[in-house]
Amino acid sequence: MGKAWIAILSGGMCLFAPIAFSHAAVYGYVDAEGTAHFTDAPARPYFRRLPAFGLPRGVNLVRGQYANLINQIALEEGVDPELVRAIIKAESDFDKYALSRKGARGLMQLMPGTAGRYAVANPYDPEANIRGGVRYLRHLQGLFPGRLPLALAAFNAGEQVVLRHDRVPPYPETRRYVDRVLGIYGRHDLTEEQSRALASRRQTRTEVVQLDPSPPIVYRTVDADGIPLYTNVPPVVRSSPGATR
Repeated sequence: MGKAWIAILSGGMCLFAPIAFSHAAVYGYVDAEGTAHFTDAPARPYFRRLPAFGLPRGVNLVRGQYANLINQIALEEGVDPELVRAIIKAESDFDKYALSRKGARGLMQLMPGTAGRYAVANPYDPEANIRGGVRYLRHLQGLFPGRLPLALAAFNAGEQVVLRHDRVPPYPETRRYVDRVLGIYGRHDLTEEQSRALASRRQTRTEVVQLDPSPPIVYRTVDADGIPLYTNVPPVVRSSPGATR
């Protein structure tokens, strides 16, 4: 581990030192420009686990109904809580007793086969339903890395259908579903081609998460794979080509 890594990491640890830590593991690395990056879902081998370091207790990355369950389970499984919330909104509108004509049940509308696959004994139990749905979503994101629209299409229409087409299948219901989830998630303009390009270029969208009630600010980014990253270094904001000074 180089001296620059140790120095910057020490600064990052001081930033969070006054805050109580949860059991969620956080991984980090420092890039070529000296910027420290943190994530709870490492996707590259150069991320290293940070000992005794995690998200502060009570940090609410998602707000609203079932927020605590979504935050806890999504972070444990390495999935973006905002994406889980978007899927639940699109699937059931947070009705834990939702039942579709095809037999999908609960918050994340698990089919009986999927519920059985992930040991969800009672699909109407919010915790069991969310955990099973999040584990299935994590599997789909691994099956279609960097292709979030395909992972969502597979959540709706089944992974075999998407594997056969190698794209969002030409089903109006599935296409509407993908657009709706991406719209709720804040990525409504993300086409499959753009998703692939973003994955290769490692571009991210950035938002600020205030760790209330503690004053320090952590900047949260979500990459093209839907993996959240955390850093105490503000993002560089680039002006549009036609912007005036």
